[in-house]
Amino acid sequence: MNRDDGCKLNRRQQSPTSHKMRQSPLLIFESSAFPVVPGEDEETNPGIYGKALAGWLAEKLRTVGVPALDVIAEDFGWCIRVESAPHRLYVGCASEEPDHWQLFAFAEGGIIARLLGKDKSAESLAALYAAVRRCLESAPIIRGLREEAV
Repeated sequence: MNRDDGCKLNRRQQSPTSHKMRQSPLLIFESSAFPVVPGEDEETNPGIYGKALAGWLAEKLRTVGVPALDVIAEDFGWCIRVESAPHRLYVGCASEEPDHWQLFAFAEGGIIARLLGKDKSAESLAALYAAVRRCLESAPIIRGLREEAV
């Protein structure tokens, strides 16, 4: 289910709006701690999971001071919306196969700030990515954490 709130791209898609999006590297890892919620792929695409991971990570981010909002379904997985302005921040979470997870942070919007040379989305994105990485690195349920450029 695609929603029109900015969280609509995956790492393999190109879009006319991709020039407005900044994306972090992928974080890839293994964990059996995030069970599939029955029916969750009815809200994404068949075989695409990550709702439990997104919920867990949103809570972890809140505990370290990141203003994580709700978790929303997208065709490529699950997005955590993060409070930010004038751009929008998200963390996308998905599985490629059972117990193998990937996620990335991305920023969209803020076109006026870019035009005026006051765009701070790169700094906001870097801070969000660092917080996500720290949450994963500090969790004993996460194994084999690695970064992959996109």
